[in-house]
Amino acid sequence: MPARDLSGPLQKAVIERLKGDVMVSGIAGQRAYEYVSANPVFPFTRCVTTIVTPFEATGGVKGSLVLLQVDTFTKEYGFSLVNRLNAAVADCLHEAELALEEGYTIDLNWIRTQVFGDPNEQGVNHGVVEFEALASV
Repeated sequence: MPARDLSGPLQKAVIERLKGDVMVSGIAGQRAYEYVSANPVFPFTRCVTTIVTPFEATGGVKGSLVLLQVDTFTKEYGFSLVNRLNAAVADCLHEAELALEEGYTIDLNWIRTQVFGDPNEQGVNHGVVEFEALASV
């Protein structure tokens, strides 16, 4: 069996983990999404996968290396809330062991965080929290 793209099951598991985390949900409630509506309630998170690479190792381990991005959005003047939400997301997911619908995570590591002010909407801040995940079946 060849390597497997596990980005979909990983994305679902990450969204559920964010919703269930006390620190993340304390800021964003249950607003962790894959798709965001046209008029969202702030603050919220959105999980997307950006790059998926096949992975195979000796012993029959097969899966995928996934670059995963969690976007955070807040509506405030200043960056205090978006920074707190970014830190909560990083703490929630870094080295988390997630059971997927299909497979499991072998490794999940926080890579970096960036913050941007939205030039189109006053007071909206956008955080980008990036992770690298190794998932296997």
